[in-house]
Amino acid sequence: MCEGHGVVGFPVAADGTDIMPPAMGQPINVVEKPSRTPGIARFEINRSLTGMGHERYASAEDIVDNRAVDELARRLFATGGVTRVHVNSSVITVALADGWAGDQLLDVIRGLYIYYPPADDPGSASAVSGPPGEEATGGDVSPTNGAAGGDHADDGAIAAEPAAGSAAEPAAGPGATESDTRQ
Repeated sequence: MCEGHGVVGFPVAADGTDIMPPAMGQPINVVEKPSRTPGIARFEINRSLTGMGHERYASAEDIVDNRAVDELARRLFATGGVTRVHVNSSVITVALADGWAGDQLLDVIRGLYIYYPPADDPGSASAVSGPPGEEATGGDVSPTNGAAGGDHADDGAIAAEPAAGSAAEPAAGPGATESDTRQ
């Protein structure tokens, strides 16, 4: 443990309390399996993404839903290193772009269920390294709803506040208790 950082490397306050909580979620265990076909990478993971079904994506435009398997395909295409994705249960097969290797995609798969990763976390989608000489790509998106992770304060949505002098409406209706309607 180094000075100014907690056990997991996050900044700590002078009193020793964490300033920033660790990322939420659970990493996926990923093993790259050998493939006889050049340009094809196959991964086995410790959870099923499709049940017994198959999902095929020939391009990012083929992704029309927001399930975990769809989000994984989105993140894989976002790296620029994948041209096709096929997922059957817990086996992910990708066609690699020229200059890419399967080991460059391990952290994208591993981080699928990690929410709000630290900016310098190598498992975050934004830390994916491409072929030498190219910039990293990706982003933090929730696999359940496609929404950007992190602080949403600058989304432009402002919560409505009651006008000055007026109180918020109390809860009423069937099932409301006296304390719900008391002012």
